Order: sequence, then C-alpha cells, then structure tokens
Amino acid sequence: MIAVYIVTKNMTTELHVTGRNRLREAGAPEGAMKLHSCFGEEGKLQVFDVWESQEAFDAFLAYLGPVMAELGIELEQPPVIMPVIDLVQQ
Repeated sequence: MIAVYIVTKNMTTELHVTGRNRLREAGAPEGAMKLHSCFGEEGKLQVFDVWESQEAFDAFLAYLGPVMAELGIELEQPPVIMPVIDLVQQ
C-alpha cells in the first residue's frame, strides 16, 4: 500500500466536489483506493489518500491530472508518495 499526500495552492470545497464528480463521470478507477480524505484551510485544501499500489494510483492519476488542469487546481508542491506500514480504520 502507498500513502499519497497532496497540497494545493488554490483548491476550494466547491472545486473538490466538482472534481470528484467529474472523476466519477469519467469512470476513474477508484476501486483500489482504500482511504480518501480532503482537509485543511478553505482555498488551499489538502488530500491524503491510501492506495493498494503505486500502479493503481498511476491508473487513477491518468484521470486526475486532466480534471485538475480543467478546473485550474494547482499544486503547492509535488505529491508526496510513501509506503504504508500500518493502517487502522475503526
């Protein structure tokens, strides 16, 4: 499993909801996503996801990149991708 941490420069709640809807409409492969969270300061939201594998995230990224570009969502820094050692969900 991998963790993906994304910090944006300009994502609002409205842009996040619109982006999630566009990804679903486009058929983005989300089945391997174990956890999705969006949080932080309005206008500079952050995302933390857990994926089954790098390959699964890469397949999703093929959809995510164009949607982010279409909506004008910019990154503050490159995504941070790390191996997951332990994940507890209650």
